[in-house]
Amino acid sequence: MRAWIQRVPPSSPVYVSMEQTAHWFGRRRYEIARFELDEIAQGRLDADLTDGADEMVLHGSIEAIREALIRANRPTPPNVDLPEALAPWFGRTVRHAKMGEIRSLVDGPSFEPFHVKPLTRHKLFNGTVVREFRDLIPTASILNEVKVLVQGIVEFVSEWRAYVVRGEIIHVGRYRGDPLLFPDVRVMSEALAAFANRPIALAMDWGVTSSGQTLLVEVNDGYSLGNFGLQGPEYTAMIEVRWRELMGLPDNGVGM
Repeated sequence: MRAWIQRVPPSSPVYVSMEQTAHWFGRRRYEIARFELDEIAQGRLDADLTDGADEMVLHGSIEAIREALIRANRPTPPNVDLPEALAPWFGRTVRHAKMGEIRSLVDGPSFEPFHVKPLTRHKLFNGTVVREFRDLIPTASILNEVKVLVQGIVEFVSEWRAYVVRGEIIHVGRYRGDPLLFPDVRVMSEALAAFANRPIALAMDWGVTSSGQTLLVEVNDGYSLGNFGLQGPEYTAMIEVRWRELMGLPDNGVGM
């Protein structure tokens, strides 16, 4: 079995994560192969993406995964973010809009601060809180027709990531805020049960407010996730089962 791991420069914020992932796949006796993003389009991975698909797994950035799927003639997955089925756990207004509308809102008489992020293209710009017009300066090059996700602002004092594989929460790790304010287990379980047609592997990010309320921050697909405390075998199994699902391959039971 071969694990293709994206090569990134040491200055990259994901460098350590990539190296750790390569190490963990190696501990599972996978052959480790490294690639750079432009090598996908150049065809270096083509043999494995077609004839050898059942004997390989790929780990890299969101862009790399999507490029590989396109190269393999597989559909790219839609962004998960905040599924409508989980609306009872938002605790804030959430809607879709276009960038032009966002710009006009800031100049409006009834403006209230909000959070905005790309709806379909994660890397187009970084999600940001807009409190005044200058907060939109980094998005000046974004066309008015670009679709965005707009959310009301909620102040979380603690934020956690619940990792889900095959419909079960396998780990919950804190990534920001008070380490003693754990999210409500009942809330997390009820929301997971209500989330139909979910990927085989994903993460549900949860925030705890100052009043103790547990609310959904967002959902992240399992094919490219930051690791907050998962053990190596669990993390690599999560990557593998979601990759296989994206490639249209059956669950091979890894990690069970």
